[in-house]
Amino acid sequence: MDTLTVELTAALVDNPATPSARTKVEITLSNSSGRISVENCEGSPRSLHRFIVRDAQDVGVGAVHNLTAEQAGFILATSCSVTNPRILFSTLQPDQLSVSLKKSAEVPSKAQVVDTPTGKQVTVTATVHVISSISTLLATKLTLDEVAVFNVINRLLAFKIFDTTNRSILELNVSESIKSYSQALMAADRLSCYQSLFNALEKAINADQELKGDAFDHKSSTLTSLTQTDVKDIREFNNRVKHVLHKKSDLAALKTGEAQLAQLARNLKKAADNAILSRI
Repeated sequence: MDTLTVELTAALVDNPATPSARTKVEITLSNSSGRISVENCEGSPRSLHRFIVRDAQDVGVGAVHNLTAEQAGFILATSCSVTNPRILFSTLQPDQLSVSLKKSAEVPSKAQVVDTPTGKQVTVTATVHVISSISTLLATKLTLDEVAVFNVINRLLAFKIFDTTNRSILELNVSESIKSYSQALMAADRLSCYQSLFNALEKAINADQELKGDAFDHKSSTLTSLTQTDVKDIREFNNRVKHVLHKKSDLAALKTGEAQLAQLARNLKKAADNAILSRI
């Protein structure tokens, strides 16, 4: 029985780790049967986590699916990402990122409580003084449900996301949605992450029929459990980021969206997660 070790970095969807925002996530597992374990390691600006899969076949390596270790790592990162409300996991490593921070002192932290489907998630924010710059440390605790993670892993394996031959148009569109989602996992700034997540949502929603405007909002609401108003806000902010500004009201809408970006990003992740899960 081969063991697979995958090192994944973690970032908050509403504030991906950048030179001015470091992420530190403490991960624990629930409903664990020992199929997977996780070690929290040091990493900056994103926190680093070593996942150990006891049997590599469980994530598609060798045997039936014959995936490479890198492909299995992608499936694990995607599965961990879509099964929690706020954290994006990536195979992007700290030494691939453009910043390394050395902490010298911290000031008292502030706690933010976010309601999630599985309970309250607490994020602690502290200002960290570093040489020649000031950084924000975003520390949070996350419980991953092993059963839920493996449920998504099995669905992605059954969908054969790396197979592009003999696929229907719907399947190809869903594959493109998952590819856009992976780009969001690797994004180093908030707006790039947001745009990639919206592309993932749009491609999943429109996989079998292209919808726009209110029709898109209605179907998205049906598939993702967000209200139509929430979906419309997500869509309209993406339009303001994606398209040129034509009038002063466009600029006002852009500024308003940027001020509300954290909540918009959390809603967008929820929508993209549920839309992809509804298609696989």
